[in-house]
Amino acid sequence: MLADVKAYDAAKARLEDGEDELIPLEITERRLSGEPALRIWREHRKLTQEQLAKKAKVSRALIAAIETDRKTGSVSTWKKLGAALDVRAFLPMVYSSDGESSRT
Repeated sequence: MLADVKAYDAAKARLEDGEDELIPLEITERRLSGEPALRIWREHRKLTQEQLAKKAKVSRALIAAIETDRKTGSVSTWKKLGAALDVRAFLPMVYSSDGESSRT
C-alpha cells in the first residue's frame, strides 16, 4: 500500500512539474475510433503539417503519407515527430515490443 502512495505522489509531482501530462479523453476516443495517432497529436498541439515538418525536420509530404497510411515512417522519423510534438509514446503505437512494424 505504501508503494502505491509513493507511486501516486511521484506521478502527481511529475504532472505539477510539467514533466508529464494526462492524455485528454478526446485523444483517446479519436485513437480508439481508428484515427492516425500522428494527426490526432498534431491537431492537439495546434500545428499544421507544414509547421510540424519544420519542427521535426521531415518533409510535409512524409507527414501526409503517414497520416493517410501510405507510409509507416521509420523509427528515426517517429523519434523526430515525437520530440517535435513532445510525445514520448509514439513508438509503442507504431512498433510492437519486438521492434517490428505493426503495420505493413
